[in-house]
Amino acid sequence: MLLRHIGSPDDIKGVHFDLLLEDKDFCRTWRLTDLPLMDGPYVGSVYIAPHKLYWLDIEEKIVSGNRGVAKRIKQGIFVESFPSVESSFINLSLIWDKLEVDLVIDKNGCRIFSKKK
Repeated sequence: MLLRHIGSPDDIKGVHFDLLLEDKDFCRTWRLTDLPLMDGPYVGSVYIAPHKLYWLDIEEKIVSGNRGVAKRIKQGIFVESFPSVESSFINLSLIWDKLEVDLVIDKNGCRIFSKKK
């Protein structure tokens, strides 16, 4: 799930993106500086506190504590199992916009690659 978060008081640009990946009882979450584009460059990413599962069902919501508005802009599903070890670095296959893609988050940031056939 990808949320566009507008109006967060600690956000210099006024907008960032939250990438949420379901992991049992919570969502592992990364704050992305920009919207990752298919086969585009890395975007900045920071591993942040886990989010509650209910965010996976939210389309748009005012964030508590006067921290802006979050709106879902993309949703996907895993093709493979999620790594059991909690880590800020991942490499997963996803169905994203009806395409199978690889999601990579590493020391360079976050990037989405189309599957090579």
